[in-house]
Amino acid sequence: MPQSLSPEIRQLVDRPNFAHLATLMPDGSPQSVPVWVGREGDRLLVCTGEGSLKARNTRRDPRVASSPSPSALRRGESRS
Repeated sequence: MPQSLSPEIRQLVDRPNFAHLATLMPDGSPQSVPVWVGREGDRLLVCTGEGSLKARNTRRDPRVASSPSPSALRRGESRS
């Protein structure tokens, strides 16, 4: 079930930045690559080519994980 993005995540994704996207290879091993990310409402958008390995992996198995890149985190505000 889709979840709503928190205001902090929306703010982070609304700036130009990278995230790491992990998809699953056919043998079950992970494939992690940096990608441009954005959003449309509460949907994360990943910039990739239709024939890329990550696109093929995602069509075969939609389970993915993403995390913001360290450069994206440095641009954010720290919280105590």
